[in-house]
Amino acid sequence: MPDARSISSTLLVALFGLVASACSLRPVPESLEVPPTTLASTAPELMRLGPNDIVRAQVHGYPELSTPETAELTGTRVDPEGTVSLPLVGPVPVAGLTLPEARERVTAAYATYLKEPRLDFSVVEYAARRFYLYGQVAAPGAYPIDRPLNVYQALSIGGGFGPQADREEVVLMRQTPDGVEVHVVDGETPDASGLVALQPEDFLFVRRTGVGRFSEDVLPVLTGVSSSLSSVATLLLIEDRLGDD
Repeated sequence: MPDARSISSTLLVALFGLVASACSLRPVPESLEVPPTTLASTAPELMRLGPNDIVRAQVHGYPELSTPETAELTGTRVDPEGTVSLPLVGPVPVAGLTLPEARERVTAAYATYLKEPRLDFSVVEYAARRFYLYGQVAAPGAYPIDRPLNVYQALSIGGGFGPQADREEVVLMRQTPDGVEVHVVDGETPDASGLVALQPEDFLFVRRTGVGRFSEDVLPVLTGVSSSLSSVATLLLIEDRLGDD
């Protein structure tokens, strides 16, 4: 852990009091803005569709088979069952598919009725994908993942660090089929740890300086966002990773 942890709590309070009085909010440095090209694992063609996403289909030569367009909505929304309803072919399951995979499936559905259909299939909005950003940031809340994002870019979306932020410990929590993944990112000194690509339902938390255990800081927020991440076993695992006493 950084040497700063050896500084007495009294000195820390005084130090961050000076910082807070100097500026009410310190934004994420521009140097943390990392181009999306560094996130190959979340390139748009690899992002997966889910319920509430909005897609658009256009069949060349058959404008009447294209998805409807209104003043309120351009395209068709994926329903809660993960299917998209299209003219002539009806509902087509697309949830969990990448854009190329969904395009292939929809093309195959039209091939039942048309000879060698040529299809443009695109995503208008990835509404099903979101991440959570809480703790010492300017604008905590849930945000859509509408493009490839890494941790540093997510912090920028949240308006940057608050005056009491422990910038050296930004904690990413991710629920997986095998358990919980924990990534600790140094927001003070940008490095490769902050380039991890965000996934839907990721939970990012910026700790508050001077707080004792991680669970004391994060539990009030987690209980309202993710019951699976707020389990005792999960928090003990994270505290062990962080070296909390």
